[in-house]
Amino acid sequence: MAKEAQSDLRIIDEFDFEAFWAQHGKKIVIGILAVVAFGGVLLFRENQANQRLEQASASLAAARDPAALEAVARDFAGTSAALEALSRLADEQFRAGQYAEATATFNRILKEFSSQPLAESARLGLAAVQEGQGNYEAAKESYALIVESNPTGFTATAAKMGMARCSEALGQAKEARQLYEEVLVNTQGSLWRQEAYLRWTVLGREVPPSPATGTEAPSANPAASLPLGMAPAKNVQP
Repeated sequence: MAKEAQSDLRIIDEFDFEAFWAQHGKKIVIGILAVVAFGGVLLFRENQANQRLEQASASLAAARDPAALEAVARDFAGTSAALEALSRLADEQFRAGQYAEATATFNRILKEFSSQPLAESARLGLAAVQEGQGNYEAAKESYALIVESNPTGFTATAAKMGMARCSEALGQAKEARQLYEEVLVNTQGSLWRQEAYLRWTVLGREVPPSPATGTEAPSANPAASLPLGMAPAKNVQP
C-alpha cells in the first residue's frame, strides 16, 4: 500500500500544470466562454419569447373591435394569440353579415394555421357562410365533408346540425329529421341536444305518411317515437 501511495504522489509531482495550461488553457477558456454564451443566448431568447407572449395576451384582451383584432393578428403572427384574434374577427364579420370578409378571414386561418386543431373551426365557418348566404346545397356538402373527414371531431356535431338545417331549408324534412335523430343519439348531456330535440319533434309532426309503406305520421307524443332508451329533453316547448 505504501509503495502504491508513493507511486501516486510521484505522478502528481511529475504533472506540470503550467505546461499543461500553456498548451491547452486557451482552448479550455474558449470552450467555457462558448458554453456560457450559448446559455446566455438561450436565456435571452426565452425571456424575449415570454415577453412577446405576455404582450400578445394583453393586446388580445384589450382588443374590442375588428381593427384591434387585425392588429393582434399582424403584430403577433404565428402565435396562438393571432389565431384567436382571427377566429374572433371572422366570427364578428359573420355575425355582421360581412360574408366576403368572413370568408377571407376563415381562409386566412386555414392557410396560416393549417396544423392547428382550431383550423377545423374555420372549415365549419366557411360552411356557415354558405348557409348564411342561402346556398344550402353547397353548405350541406361542406358540412358533410367535415363530418366525413373527422366523425368524432369536436366540429362533427355542429356540422351535422348544419346538414340538418340545410336539409330543412331544401324541403328535405325526412332527411333532416334523421340527422337530428343521429345528433340526439350521440349528444347525451350536450347543449346540442335541446335544439336537435326541438327540431326533431317539430319535423315529426310535419312529415306526412310514406305513400310507399303506408306508415302513419309520427306520434304527436314525441316521447313515443324517441329512439330506444332515450328520454325526452326537459323544459322544451315545441
